[in-house]
Amino acid sequence: MIKRQTTINRIFKVSGIGLHSGQEVTLEFLPRREFGIAFVYKGHLIPARYDMVGDTRLSTQIGCHGVSVSTIEHLMAALYFSGITNCLIYIDGPEVPILDGSAWEFYQGMWKAGIYEFPESGVYLKVLRPVEVHHKDSWVKVKPLNTLEITMSIEFRPPVGKQKKRVTDVENAFAIINSRTFVLQEEIEAIRKVGLARGGSLDNAVVIGSDEIMNPRGLRYKKELVNHKILDLIGDFYTSGYRILGKVEANKTGHYLNNLFLKELFSDPQNYSIY
Repeated sequence: MIKRQTTINRIFKVSGIGLHSGQEVTLEFLPRREFGIAFVYKGHLIPARYDMVGDTRLSTQIGCHGVSVSTIEHLMAALYFSGITNCLIYIDGPEVPILDGSAWEFYQGMWKAGIYEFPESGVYLKVLRPVEVHHKDSWVKVKPLNTLEITMSIEFRPPVGKQKKRVTDVENAFAIINSRTFVLQEEIEAIRKVGLARGGSLDNAVVIGSDEIMNPRGLRYKKELVNHKILDLIGDFYTSGYRILGKVEANKTGHYLNNLFLKELFSDPQNYSIY
């Protein structure tokens, strides 16, 4: 487990296409002593924090001072898995690049950059009493636990159907990092009509056809789709600013509900302790 605050050891860059914007974007990662993850876009500092989240349609978007950065969830998950608590990210476009649709390339860049540890604590948030949120037939529930454990359930039409996965050793669940985002084939046109998924392709997303996976090489893992929902949840939860400790049970959750949970969690200081 991460014991103290950390940052990256050296500067590195990542470039790629934005999933929704279709624009070429470059990120530059810099070491940071100040606690937390933050983006710099158009000269404005945007903390990657749950209370900065605006739009949650098909991604998590943060913003302030009239500027915003979207699709931060996979990058945030990579920071979580890398054990990085402090980092400054300069971005030259409105959206984090999708890369291969997972968090793997971000994670590799951070691993190569290395980690520098500070003596300061305040890394973990321990849930002290049950907290839950609901929206229609979706929900997120978290109970007290000394580690992070996640059980995720999803349900889509065939060929996906119902999938459920329980992860007890989240910090070492590398199949989660490498699982890609996905979309139903019949939803693509509607998504593009509202100006989203302009950069989407079989190179950066799993496309679920009427009776098969459309990607030539199929899935990376049998449960890649539910894995990716866990990845999204981890990335969204990291906008809390802390590594959350608790027993998470989630059903058909998404970015909106993940953010709603954090708002409920922080609404009462008796719900948690930080150390």
